Amino acid sequence: MQLLTGMYKAKIDDKGRLSLPARLRTALASNQVVVLPGLDENHLMLMTPEYFEKDFCEPILSSPMAMLDQKKRSLIRKLISPAQYVDIDSAGRIGIPLTVREKYSLPNKGEALFVGTGFAIELWNPAVYESFDDGTSISDLAQSLLEERE
Repeated sequence: MQLLTGMYKAKIDDKGRLSLPARLRTALASNQVVVLPGLDENHLMLMTPEYFEKDFCEPILSSPMAMLDQKKRSLIRKLISPAQYVDIDSAGRIGIPLTVREKYSLPNKGEALFVGTGFAIELWNPAVYESFDDGTSISDLAQSLLEERE
C-alpha cells in the first residue's frame, strides 16, 4: 500500500455517501475500508482492513491478558468496538451512517475533508478541522520528536 497523503474536500450526498478522491482510492488498493473513531475529537479514521487488523488492532489485542487491563478494555470499547467495515462502491463512494455522521460532527449533507495521515485517512468536518489547530509549529513538533529519540 502506498502512503495515504494529501487533503481533499468532498461532498456528502443526501444518502450519506461521499466519493473517495482518486489518489486515495488508488493508494488504498482495496475495495473496502474500516471506519472508526479518530484519535482526536470529532473526526473519523479510515484504514484498509489489513492494516486495521494486523498493524492497528493486533498490538492492542496481542496480550492474552488484554481484557484484564482496564485501560486496554476501555480503548477496545472506544476505538475497536465501534469500527465498521464499509464497502467502496463501483463509483468509488463510501457510505457513512447518519448516526456516525452526527456523532463526529460531519454534516448530513454538505462538505467533508479527507486528510491523508500515512497509513490512515482522517475524515473531518472542514470547520472542525480548522478550529482544531493548536498553533504548534511544524518546527516545534519536529524538535519534540527529535528530543524523544535522544
